[in-house]
Amino acid sequence: MPTDYACHTAAEQAAHSLGPVSAVLAPDRNGPSAEVEVMPVVLRNYLGAGRPTPATVRTGAPVVGVTTGALVLRLCLEGMRAEMEGALALWHGSLRQRLPEVLNRGGAAAREWQALQELQSDAQEVLTYLARRERGGQAGARMLGGQVALMEDVLSGALRRLSVPAESAGQCASGLAGAVGSLFGLGLSPVER
Repeated sequence: MPTDYACHTAAEQAAHSLGPVSAVLAPDRNGPSAEVEVMPVVLRNYLGAGRPTPATVRTGAPVVGVTTGALVLRLCLEGMRAEMEGALALWHGSLRQRLPEVLNRGGAAAREWQALQELQSDAQEVLTYLARRERGGQAGARMLGGQVALMEDVLSGALRRLSVPAESAGQCASGLAGAVGSLFGLGLSPVER
């Protein structure tokens, strides 16, 4: 069973991976990027009201919280179960609506501890289902690694369908797959992914 620490770490990794694509997937929540003034406070106060226009920079990618990361990982685990049950196409079709909804909510409906507890429960459910399904079949770690690799490919395609640029979609899907793998103790190298 995945530990509390593993779930929290995986949710943080997922949140970090979602940051660069959240502006595309959840424009309602993030709004346009704000501009930040690049001028030391002391200099700004010294120059006063007649100061020259300061240089500005655009802020980076919007921050995605751990709760949202956990909710997206739960979607990924749901996809793994859907694949094992032969319903991957249906799950994939629903991502176009569900993924932006989760990012727009921003974890507002759930508390962090609750989302992490549900993530841990879902991960245990996937392990139990996999163990029941594959008795006498392929080795568990290889089967699980294959499931995670398939999840990465499906997520990458789904993100591209949602107008995320191909490079960002690939990086996000790779990060989410790594987070899912870390729930189960899989250290996925770039070659395996």
